[in-house]
Amino acid sequence: MNVIICGAGQVGSSIARYLSSEGNDVTVIDQSPDLIRKINDTLDVRAFVGHASHPSTLEMAGAKEADMLIAVTYADEVNMVACQVGHSLFQVPTKIARIRSQNYLQPEWADLFSRENMPIDVIISPEVEVARHIGQQLQVPGAFDMLAMADGKVRVVGVRCGDDCPVLNTPMRQLASLFPDLNMVVVAIIRNDKVIVPSSEDQMLADDEVYFVCDTGHLARAMAAFGHQ
Repeated sequence: MNVIICGAGQVGSSIARYLSSEGNDVTVIDQSPDLIRKINDTLDVRAFVGHASHPSTLEMAGAKEADMLIAVTYADEVNMVACQVGHSLFQVPTKIARIRSQNYLQPEWADLFSRENMPIDVIISPEVEVARHIGQQLQVPGAFDMLAMADGKVRVVGVRCGDDCPVLNTPMRQLASLFPDLNMVVVAIIRNDKVIVPSSEDQMLADDEVYFVCDTGHLARAMAAFGHQ
């Protein structure tokens, strides 16, 4: 996949590092020579100095062949215009923009980012994400991560196993018999920075970070199984 990243700050460089490690062709644009030099010295990507929203700059970055444009500069307006130019002049299929100002994101202006006006496919708002994360933490004490799916009917939850976790050292195959009506499936265990997709014989240990899937109606019971009331 050919990806153009506008912005070489902490967010842009992190995205570039991840996408390049996955084998994508990545081009990074930024107005700061120092940031571009750092990117070129540390990552296997193409990076050059330029104004991210200028058509000539995007053309030089390969926008005609790009599959995705990710605009994460410090200026909302630059990110928005870069996506508009990428769409209108180069027909980039997917446009992602970081927009920090909540004024652009008010419900009454929701039509601003429609395909007919300013076609941005995904909006990243750090402030909104932080607020949403805090809200999730308040809803489900004990979870360090949570994702709602299927219109909120299903949750993917991340919990950390403490020393007093009731399901420690229990093979996965026994969880169903211990909690027959729990409707919960453990999908991943992170142990010593390694991801384990558990088999029926795997067990959870203290300090493991565990991701499980359950229906929302059983979430409280699932958290109780991990020792979080």
